[in-house]
Amino acid sequence: MSPASWEIKSQRDKRILLAVITPPDLGVSLDFAQNMRNLQLPPGSEWMRVIGLPFGPARNQAAKTALDTGYQLAFLDADVRVKQDAYMILSNTGLDLVSGLYFQRFYTPPNIGYLPCAFNAVRDDKGNIQKIPIAGWSPGDIVPCHFVPSGLTIYRRRMLEKVFERYPLPFMWGVDVAPVPDYGGQAIPFSEDFAFSWKAYELGFQGFVHTGVTGLHEVRAVVGPRWIVPMPGPDPMTGVCGVV
Repeated sequence: MSPASWEIKSQRDKRILLAVITPPDLGVSLDFAQNMRNLQLPPGSEWMRVIGLPFGPARNQAAKTALDTGYQLAFLDADVRVKQDAYMILSNTGLDLVSGLYFQRFYTPPNIGYLPCAFNAVRDDKGNIQKIPIAGWSPGDIVPCHFVPSGLTIYRRRMLEKVFERYPLPFMWGVDVAPVPDYGGQAIPFSEDFAFSWKAYELGFQGFVHTGVTGLHEVRAVVGPRWIVPMPGPDPMTGVCGVV
């Protein structure tokens, strides 16, 4: 293969379809819109806006579009703001499933605080899977984790193909795949992104969070039928808030 041909293939392999997942009310903040205009993507990349669908069906639609059109898949949720080069850095890792770091919008009592939106899995004495926060990392580390969020994330084609071979609709709330007991002893579901990353993990694809690529979880974004309102926190810029 000539150097020119190798370069063309390399660029084609890195191009992504960035799916912007917008809540059913179609709204995004002004800060998000300005941020989106300045975003850097690998050469040949495209973006699409998915609106008016629940998060699971929206992500399944975007993933199928990426597979059908020859792109890697990336997501940017409409309540997450990122730096201009976030997807360039994530793409250059070459990892099959890698997310940037952003934090939950709610406080976890007692005295736990605002956790990263990424977790590992442990089993209790009954064999049930439970989430535990990622730990022992320093800013800039690329941390392996079982449950990877989708708000600022890249999925490589080879992994998507394997997951879709096994699961026709892999982005679905996952009570039947990985039930987790809540404090009342009842099974509660994983969100569609955590359910996907668990399915990928079971098929041999380790997920990662790049803690050097950070996003802001916006406090005033509307992400569903309930309003998100600010709450006091150690750093308001992390976008921590409560749901009412």
